Amino acid sequence: MLMSPKMVEFMDACRAISDESGLRDVLRDMTEKLGFNQYALLHHVDLAHPPAHSITLISYEDSWMERIIKNRYFKDDPILAASNRRLTGFGWREVPEIIRLSRRQRRILHEARAHGLRDGFTVPAQLAGEYRGTCSFAADRTIELTPDVVGCAQLVGMFCFEVARRITNQASAAPAEIPELTQRQLDCLVHVGSGKTNWETSVILGVSEDTVDKHVLGAMRRYGVGKRTLLIVRALFDGQLSYRDMLRMH
Repeated sequence: MLMSPKMVEFMDACRAISDESGLRDVLRDMTEKLGFNQYALLHHVDLAHPPAHSITLISYEDSWMERIIKNRYFKDDPILAASNRRLTGFGWREVPEIIRLSRRQRRILHEARAHGLRDGFTVPAQLAGEYRGTCSFAADRTIELTPDVVGCAQLVGMFCFEVARRITNQASAAPAEIPELTQRQLDCLVHVGSGKTNWETSVILGVSEDTVDKHVLGAMRRYGVGKRTLLIVRALFDGQLSYRDMLRMH
């Protein structure tokens, strides 16, 4: 049997959660069962002024949260930075291997230890068109990250974040639809986003400059923006373009 009864029970409980209070109860219970004592389920946003409908469920000490907000540590948080380079969960001891820590980031990790954040495990949550997010489990002692703990923490993080998204979406207006771009518009945007001019793009695609301009303007109208830079940013945010595609054009 690949799935333990406890995890099956957890997933069933997730389906029944309908509000933030219920999610906090389940998250608190699973955090303790995994061997941790604090959690942070959040979007990577300005915690001092979180946008409407962003997710921020955090059980860290109030004194640490006040310090995070006062010093704007969330902008340089090494755990969040490392999560941007991973698709699966990772132990906090791996962070120096994932990113090069700055002096400020080392200080953040050092100060966090005094607030019961000595060790932890973080599960990235990344979905095109939405803020990046994470579900972290923290402890005031070293945690042995056995395959069982890692696998269960990964599932708990993913399921709890999805529940939070569901609750948040239900409380907000229906999300705006992503504008539908034609394949030719996307072809042009890949080259424009990589820094190519209309003429360079026209040569690469074998069309006229006017045609390239027409496709780009058409995409701008569909997005309702007046600048190419903003168009590229929006298309990247919505997952219609990727950095890898544009880097290949250099």
